[in-house]
Amino acid sequence: MIRQVSAFRQITLVSLLAAVVALAWYNQDSLRLAVGLASEAPDKRSSRAGASVPVIVAPVEFANDALSLQVVGTGRALRSVSLRSEAAGKVNSIAIEPGKKFSAGDVLLTRDDTDQELAVKIAQAQLDESNRVFERGETLRNSGNTALARLQELRTAAEVARLELERAKEALNDRVLRAPFDGISGIAEVEVGAWVDTQTDIASYDDRSLILVQFELPETFLPRVKEGMSVTATTASVPGKKFQGMVSAIDSRITASSRTTRVRVSVPNPDDRLRPGASFTIKLDVPGERFAKVPELSLQFTRGELYVWRVRDGKAEQVAVSMVRRSAGTVLVDGELSQGDQIVVEGTQRLEPGQPVEVVGEMGDRTG
Repeated sequence: MIRQVSAFRQITLVSLLAAVVALAWYNQDSLRLAVGLASEAPDKRSSRAGASVPVIVAPVEFANDALSLQVVGTGRALRSVSLRSEAAGKVNSIAIEPGKKFSAGDVLLTRDDTDQELAVKIAQAQLDESNRVFERGETLRNSGNTALARLQELRTAAEVARLELERAKEALNDRVLRAPFDGISGIAEVEVGAWVDTQTDIASYDDRSLILVQFELPETFLPRVKEGMSVTATTASVPGKKFQGMVSAIDSRITASSRTTRVRVSVPNPDDRLRPGASFTIKLDVPGERFAKVPELSLQFTRGELYVWRVRDGKAEQVAVSMVRRSAGTVLVDGELSQGDQIVVEGTQRLEPGQPVEVVGEMGDRTG
């Protein structure tokens, strides 16, 4: 009985071994692949870690952070007044015509001056008589026939008469309205025979040799705008024409509510084509500092930091930058970059600091 059980166990064991051998022979290819992968995996992972990553680069260029600002303002004349009479009276004559040029001191308008001319004649006669009496008093004083006090009274009377004559002449002069400076008159608001007083607006009068245009400049651009900078002006009143001017004044204060400051530009107007009150568009080219210019695609943003990948000695390194301005596919950045540095544009996703790289292309023409 014991001998039969032992024989049974031997037969069973042999059958199991035969089945295992058959299964192994049937799956011999899969086993060989598994064993091979297990033995080769460490070498392949090590190979990938040291492999060069193919990248496309672009050279760093430098450019000025120049801006072209366009602002709108209203033009006014270099000097502009509303003509008024210095005394009331009836208009005798008027030389004012729309667009007529005058020189300083030219007569623009006269008023009735009959009473004033008479006053001048009377004052002149009184002065002549006072001077005659004073001269006679001096003669008598020299001969000892007139007291010194009397002579002083005569001198004072002559001086008062002289002042009265000056006042009469001034009143007569006020009957004539003269051009205050070289300029051009507007449309007259009065006619010959009209009564005018000191509150009557007679006409506008402008010195249009320069047109001044004022606008508000944001405070961020204030350090970059200087007096004397060139500007270009256009206006709908003279379509298709550009006028050259310059910054002539910058206000000393910044308006707290708007954070802007007033800037005034002057535009020469030798042909008198520009008019006060017209709307002007001012183009101002604002210079700036030089910054590195890189393709926009090269910028990377991780954990709140902006950076680019630079290729140096065949390896990738991160360079922190800050954005200055974006323009037409490129970006001006501030960072530790130099002219000609190779910046990775494509292939950045697989890079790590110190990662070997293989430059397979350059897109320098796409940065400029």
